[in-house]
Formats: sequence, structure tokens, C-alpha cells
Amino acid sequence: MKILICYHTITGNTEKVAKSIKQGLTGQDVTLTPALGVDPVDLASFDIVFLGSGTYAASVGKSIKKLIKSAEKLPSKFVFFYTHASPGSNKCFYRVEKEITRKNSSIIAKFECLGATKPTKEQLELMNPKQRENYNSLIGHPDEIDLENAKEFAKKVIVNL
Repeated sequence: MKILICYHTITGNTEKVAKSIKQGLTGQDVTLTPALGVDPVDLASFDIVFLGSGTYAASVGKSIKKLIKSAEKLPSKFVFFYTHASPGSNKCFYRVEKEITRKNSSIIAKFECLGATKPTKEQLELMNPKQRENYNSLIGHPDEIDLENAKEFAKKVIVNL
């Protein structure tokens, strides 16, 4: 099966998850690349696309949005993965998902995990105790457990096709 794993990352967290997903796809024809390196015309040549991003202001990275919006044809199946620093429900792929389904493709699975942030010194100083506690809980994520979970997730996606 021809699989693309493309991602947008600022902190490097999503790239770590993308590499773990690739490890879970042994025996497949896998291309791993940042979304900026993908020609939208090439998307349709893949059987499935794993699309990943960090979460930025409750949305995915601009390169992901631009890639999907500018592609005329898409593969029939997508898998989303994302890293985030906010607990609770996350709808960061909402606009991208609407565009994908509008183009007659489907999202067959989603994976998420925590990702450490890199606040500036000034941002750290302005944090209240609850924000500081949340920030401290993110340090080290994605960790080895998160990365192993990503790898196992990818294996299950392929088995369930």
C-alpha cells in the first residue's frame, strides 16, 4: 500500500509522532515529509494519507490547510494525528475535515497526544499557578509512551483497512 505521512510542526513534537507512525507501517510503501514538501497534485497517487499537525490557536498549521485546499483530487482515505497542549476535546482539523469530505474522501481514524510547548520567558512570567501547572505537565511530551501509542495506532489502522 502506498502511504504518505505529511505533517506541520513548529516545536518538533508532531514530527516525532510522524516518525513513530512510520515505524508502525513496516512492510508498506511509506513517504514521510513535511507538508510544505508535498505537491498537491501528488496526493491522489497515494492510497492513504496520514495528515498531522500541532495545534495552533485551535487550528492546524497553515501548510496543512493550504495543501488540502489546493489539491483538486484526493485519495479516498485520510488519517489525522495531532499534538496539543490543551486538555479536552480538540476540533483543530475541523476546516480541513470539511474540505476533505467535500472532495469525497473520508477520515478513517484519528490520533492525538500531548505536546510540550515552548513559551517565551515573558509568557512564563505571566502564567498563573494553574497555567504553570499545565505547562509543567507537558514537559517531555510526546514521551516514549505517546510515541509507542502512535506506532501501535498506525499498525491498527492498516489491520482494520
